[in-house]
Amino acid sequence: MEIKIAGDSHGTKMIGLIEEIPAGLKIDEQKINDNLRRRQLGYGRGERMKIETDQVQVIAGTWNGVTTGAPVVIEIENKARNPINTNDQRHVPRPGHGDYTGWSKYRLTDLNIYTERNSARWTCVLTALGSIAEQFLDHFSIEIMSFVSSIGSICVENSMFEEIQRNFDFYIQKRDASPVQCPFDDVSERMIEEINEKALKQDTTLGGSIKTFAINVQPGLGSYANVLNRVDSKIGKYFMSIPSVKGVFIGLEDVSLPGNQYHDPFILQNGKINRTSNHAGGIEAGITNGENIIVTTYFKPISTLAKPLDSINLETKENVKAPYIRSDSVILPAATVITECTLALILMEEIIDGFGNDNIELIKERYFSKYSKNN
Repeated sequence: MEIKIAGDSHGTKMIGLIEEIPAGLKIDEQKINDNLRRRQLGYGRGERMKIETDQVQVIAGTWNGVTTGAPVVIEIENKARNPINTNDQRHVPRPGHGDYTGWSKYRLTDLNIYTERNSARWTCVLTALGSIAEQFLDHFSIEIMSFVSSIGSICVENSMFEEIQRNFDFYIQKRDASPVQCPFDDVSERMIEEINEKALKQDTTLGGSIKTFAINVQPGLGSYANVLNRVDSKIGKYFMSIPSVKGVFIGLEDVSLPGNQYHDPFILQNGKINRTSNHAGGIEAGITNGENIIVTTYFKPISTLAKPLDSINLETKENVKAPYIRSDSVILPAATVITECTLALILMEEIIDGFGNDNIELIKERYFSKYSKNN
């Protein structure tokens, strides 16, 4: 399976493509648009979100809303087009952004070019393609959810994570009711206060982390045949591509535990192989082990600041302040749907790689035949 994303932040549209989607998958565009709406919401989002109302259009690869086996191509129109005067070139890079590194490689003098390529705008396409993957995973009873686990110094206690996995749908509703996409009311309120006091009042930005869970994942998805194509290798690759992500962890983050406390003992329950814990986060040796997948993603603060940091004019070599370009104060709430859709793409790819890419019904027959025998 191959994914391609194209388009500039302030161009006419964003475009995405998935190859090897099986035939027979009915695509619900409204479900995609619902996820695109989630990506635009959240406390701390910037002014552009008041301009855009993203709507997906599937322009190839379907017939009457059903996939044909050909590459699926989608597009999303940009309403916030070209706000920058092209005659007003920018030569001052922002610390933490891709302005300077883009200039170092490509040597095009106008830093506005790198703003276009390094904008998080392209994640609308990632979200749309991942929403298609979620609809694929529905056929295999695999559910994915994310929530904000920390913003700044405010974080959810590790003891709360087990409860979420026992009552998945309830906590999805609680998360959706939170302005910061955190399903715990008291923590959610403290996160909002943290944004107000440490970001908005001080004209700066905050980072944090997101927990992403996948439940009902069968054991045996993935492969160790190519070490760079292991499930955990793909999680690192895909998740690290998300703008502002600086780290990814799978499973229990407390690696100070000794092995006899960290690893997950086997137990046979009602004839089925289970574990007494899930510190591995659902993946061992690059292959799913049947437990829930748990991924923690760490986001740095957004790099564009209302009170800019020191910088240098690359043309005149003068010491100056970095420019302010409209941006978010906190990206975490909006990014929950992005990490969900990213994990969905990976799991769809593993099922397609393992069970074929011909027709969704044939894939389901092979998939459920294998796991009915195993269980």
